[in-house]
Amino acid sequence: MGKKIFIIYWILILSITNSFSETKKLTTEEDILNIYKSVVKIDSIVPPDARTAQSLGTVRGGNGVVIDDQHILTIGYIVVEAENITITLPDGKKFPGELIGYDHTTGFGILRTIIQSDLTPLQIGDSDQLTEQDFLYVLPYLTEGRPSAVKMVSRRSFVGWWEYFLDKPIYTYPANSSFAGSALINEYGEVLGIGSLYVADAAAQGMSSPGNMFVPINDLKPILDDLIKNGKRTKDIKPYMGLTPSDNSGKVTITRVNDNGPAAKAGFNKNDIILAVNNEKINSVEELYKKVWSFGGPGTKLQFEIKRNQKQLNIELTTMDRNDFFVKPKYY
Repeated sequence: MGKKIFIIYWILILSITNSFSETKKLTTEEDILNIYKSVVKIDSIVPPDARTAQSLGTVRGGNGVVIDDQHILTIGYIVVEAENITITLPDGKKFPGELIGYDHTTGFGILRTIIQSDLTPLQIGDSDQLTEQDFLYVLPYLTEGRPSAVKMVSRRSFVGWWEYFLDKPIYTYPANSSFAGSALINEYGEVLGIGSLYVADAAAQGMSSPGNMFVPINDLKPILDDLIKNGKRTKDIKPYMGLTPSDNSGKVTITRVNDNGPAAKAGFNKNDIILAVNNEKINSVEELYKKVWSFGGPGTKLQFEIKRNQKQLNIELTTMDRNDFFVKPKYY
């Protein structure tokens, strides 16, 4: 482990000294060692009947970062619906863990060890102050992948097929293959984001620039207390439709209808084309999400105008809370 830390130290220090004249906080091997005291490995087992088992698999793994003396922050898809979670601390000790809070809107997951353990937290930074001139570091758990120095290259919106939208995620370059749940750290050792995705066009849409997308830490701040106390956000809950849309063809087409979800119960089919919601025309997936979310929270009834086999139909869909759709975990 000592040799790895030495290599990591020189990777990060050289990246700083080549680009900055002033002294930065992370300037010694001890600084790097202290950061790694807060990085953990996460492994989870998800039951085969889980809603996310088909798309995300039943054996998952990634990284997390300690944010206070009890809680670990990660990206939620690693642990959502998991029945078995193992957290490996920096010293290699393994503890059973539990998901105590999940937020589909941002993608964040909050964990804690079931057995009390000593955790060393990192400070939470201010992702709104991030500029393209700042050097950043992606630090996965030591056995999971190599650390890397990266730059933020864009802050454009992201639209996901899983009823997911982020207004200003952080896109970084170059890519780190161990991004899942990894903390994005600034020169002062503060957490600015959590790794979510590999993207082929980090710098600009359509431009070849392999990188990663991070969920900004400032998106966590308004909901952190809710996630810890209530397990989910209690305000601004996005309604769930239970469908997968695509606008690659220039039309908003349903590519999948989730079994037993609101869209399936309403009678939607694969290849249906969404024309309007509550008499408001829909031209893109982003527009679909924003329109649906603007009409109310879970339980809202929506009137869809669709095209199926060259015929126009009207379908009523009642949304739900996505957390109620997930399989509830069964821990130790």
